[in-house]
Amino acid sequence: MTAEDPTPRRPSKAEPKDEPLYFFPEEPVTDDELRRLLAEGELERRAWAVSHLLRFAQWDDIWHYIDRDQVREIFPQLDLPESLRQAWARMLKLEQPVS
Repeated sequence: MTAEDPTPRRPSKAEPKDEPLYFFPEEPVTDDELRRLLAEGELERRAWAVSHLLRFAQWDDIWHYIDRDQVREIFPQLDLPESLRQAWARMLKLEQPVS
């Protein structure tokens, strides 16, 4: 995203891998860092990364990094607003406890 173009930057194969990804607004995370984190990171840190993907990334960008089974596996640990959690649970066909 630039001052001239407010469209969020999407990762692409042509972009440098050290360019921070747009869906981590508080902390710069590159493509390589995200891939390493998702593959090798502690559960808490992976949940943080997936939460950011589901909250801030565009639809196609989410599935560029993870698949639905990976989201289902880590879903209880995700930090999502309740309305977004419910929407994702429906989309992923997950049972949610009744509040």
